Amino acid sequence: MSAAAKFPHRSRATLEDKQLVATDTYLLRYRLPSSERLKFLPGQYVTFILDRGGKSVTRSYSFASDPDSGNSFELVIKKVESGFASNLLCGALVGQEFTVLLPLGRFVVHDPLSRKALFVATGTGIAPFFTMIRALLAEHPEIDITLVVGYRHPADLILNDRWLAFARASPNFHLVNVLSRPDHEWKGESGHVQDVVRKLFQDLSQHDVYICGVPEMVSEVQDLAVSLGTPKERVFVERY
Repeated sequence: MSAAAKFPHRSRATLEDKQLVATDTYLLRYRLPSSERLKFLPGQYVTFILDRGGKSVTRSYSFASDPDSGNSFELVIKKVESGFASNLLCGALVGQEFTVLLPLGRFVVHDPLSRKALFVATGTGIAPFFTMIRALLAEHPEIDITLVVGYRHPADLILNDRWLAFARASPNFHLVNVLSRPDHEWKGESGHVQDVVRKLFQDLSQHDVYICGVPEMVSEVQDLAVSLGTPKERVFVERY
């Protein structure tokens, strides 16, 4: 599953659709020129080459759509108040074009050594897992997968309907949403993903572990997984 994808190349991506799917978070769909067919590995990303006052800056975002989507792809981007790229991309109009470099990244699905996998993310760190989890279950339907994803508020949940539908169709997939600032109606897990992982698992020696999110969380969950028995070489991380 971790074989090399097509070499990265520069292209033009046109914004085709934009949907607000959570607080300040957009699902953006882009289309490449009709002569191109996008090939990437689940978990890889695209880099935007943007102009900022005459200087080129780059920002990278994980693909949130399946690799077999032809010449289109989806991204999940949260608009950050002081973020140049996120404001530019989330504020773009349908039809606007961008220069991109794709595909890139080594955070991909690996052939499992066991029958269990744990995925942990916070916020938009969930984006690569849309493709990775589907790909893993498609090739290894016997794998038992748990996804633990953390947000602040209920309104921050990203495309939760997709995950719930996937869970209904895939009995081996288990979704655990965690809120650090829940309201009085929230009935799920609360706190931080690190604490919930520690609560749910006493032994991770039979798990492959994938982690994506802010560096502090990634490092803490990485250390936790190893302390609970996961071999270091079976812990795969992506920091942003």
